[in-house]
Amino acid sequence: MKKAVLLVAILAVAVFAEKIVFRAEGRVNGGFILSYMMPDLSKLSSEFTAHGLPAVDDDIVTCGGGAWGGKKNLMIGAWGFSGSQKFDGDSGSVKLNYSGVFFDPGYFIKIYKGFGIVPSLGLGMTRLRLEMREILGDVDFDSLLLDPSRISEATYRTFTAAPALSINIPIEFISIQIKGGYMWSPLSGKWRMEDGSDLRDAPEIDPSGVFASAGLMLGDQ
Repeated sequence: MKKAVLLVAILAVAVFAEKIVFRAEGRVNGGFILSYMMPDLSKLSSEFTAHGLPAVDDDIVTCGGGAWGGKKNLMIGAWGFSGSQKFDGDSGSVKLNYSGVFFDPGYFIKIYKGFGIVPSLGLGMTRLRLEMREILGDVDFDSLLLDPSRISEATYRTFTAAPALSINIPIEFISIQIKGGYMWSPLSGKWRMEDGSDLRDAPEIDPSGVFASAGLMLGDQ
C-alpha cells in the first residue's frame, strides 16, 4: 500500500510540474522503474554480524516509478524506489527497507527522433528503515497489549543528490529508459524510533553508492 501511495504521489508531482512549466507543445511520459542499488551499508552489516544476524548485502533490487514532462530539451520530473531484505537470527529477525524519492530535472540531448541521452541531477531523500522483531512464536492478544515491545522500528533519513545519465530508446508508443548514476549523501542523517525519539549509539552509515535502473515509459516520445 505504501509503495502504491508513493508511486501515485510521484506521478502527480511530475504531471503537475509539467502542466505548470510546460503549458503547450511539450511532452510527458512515465512508468515503472526497476533499479539495482549499491549503497555502502558496511557499518550496519558489522552491527548485524556482531549480534548473530547475517551480513547485509549491499546490492538491493528495488521497484518504483517516475514521470517527466518537458518542452524542447528541458525535462522536469520525479521518481522514487523501494526495496526490502529480511535477516533472521537465533533470537530475532530484521526487515530492512531502503527507499528514496527525488525531484529530477534534466536536459534531453536528441540524437535521432525520440532517441537520446539525458544528464540529470536528482535532489531528494533516501531512507533506511529497520523493523526488528523478537522470535517468540505465537502469542496471545492480551499479552501483546501488556507487552507491545516485541516489534521495534527505527528509521534513518538523509538528504541525497543523485547525478545520473539516462539513455532513452523509443519503441512505438513506449520507450525504454536505461539509467546509471551515483547516490551521494553528503550530510549525516539521524536514527529515530517510530515514536520520534532518538536512537542512541546507532551506527553512522553513509548510504552513498552507485545505482543502475531500467524503466518502461508510456507517453509522448
